[in-house]
Order: sequence, then C-alpha cells, then structure tokens
Amino acid sequence: MSHGSGQKGLRGSGVIGALTVVLAACAVTPLGATESGIAQARAKTPPGADLFDRQCASCHGKRGEGLTNAPAIIGPGALPKYPRDDTSSSNPTFSTNAQVQQDTTRVPGQSKRGAFVTAQDLYDYVSTRMPLPKSVAGTLKPEEYWAIVNYMLIAHGVPAPSEGISDANAKTINIQR
Repeated sequence: MSHGSGQKGLRGSGVIGALTVVLAACAVTPLGATESGIAQARAKTPPGADLFDRQCASCHGKRGEGLTNAPAIIGPGALPKYPRDDTSSSNPTFSTNAQVQQDTTRVPGQSKRGAFVTAQDLYDYVSTRMPLPKSVAGTLKPEEYWAIVNYMLIAHGVPAPSEGISDANAKTINIQR
C-alpha cells in the first residue's frame, strides 16, 4: 500500500465524519421555539400555553415552527418585520400549488400584512385574523388573544415585563430580536 492511497482513505473518512457531525447537529436543532423557551412561556402564562395548543398548534406546530401553509411564528426566522416576499411557507418543503394560486392576487412587492415591530402589531394582527378559517377569526376574547401573544413572545425569547404584555404596554415592547 502506498502513502497516496492511505491519505485518500483518511480524507474520505474525514469528510464522512464531518458530514456526520453536521447532520447530527441539524437533527438536534428543532425548528420553532427552544425547549427552554417553551418551558419559560408555559410557566409564565399557563392560559396562553393552553390556548396556543388549542387554537394555534394545529396549523403552526407545537413549537410554532410552521406547518404546511402556516408560517413559523416562534423561533429563528419567525415574526419577521415584514413577510417574506415569496409563495412558500416558512418551510419550503410544505409549499403547495393552492398557496401559489392564493398569492397571485397580491401585487408584487405589496406586503401581506403590516410590519411586526411591537407586541401591539402582533396583537392587532392575530386578534383580527386568527384563528382560521376566516369565519372564526377575531372570535376569541381580548384576554385570550393577549394570553396567546404573551406565550408566543416569551417562547420566542422576547423579554416580557413581570406583569405580562397587555394593551397598557404592548406598544413599548419591541419584538424584533
């Protein structure tokens, strides 16, 4: 055996080892909220956690990671200031033709919603447009929407005041991290 073939074998195993490390890191990094973010949000706002599970998780996922046509609403890449200007969900794997057809009526470059800068912006959006279908949007009580917003933002890593986020302070709470 020559030195050349031994080095080639070592390089090949190094690539495989590096690939294994990268894949393992991806496998343990779930989309959406972190375990600590979820635990903190559940502890600080149990009603928000329950409401999120009942009203939001079936479309957006237990971790807020986004499922099928629903965008990610918690975690990295979620709650961007402006919506992405594309026709896919937050997870491109889940893109569908129905979603593409739905977005063809939007003027290119026109925002699908207003900017998400403060907790008030998020509340204004979810309290008028969620849950879906449209026939039930806006049907929760204001305190239920605030509980969901509190849960989402705490799980997302936004520092919330000890008294929680409400209409009294929501305009002062920046959600862009």
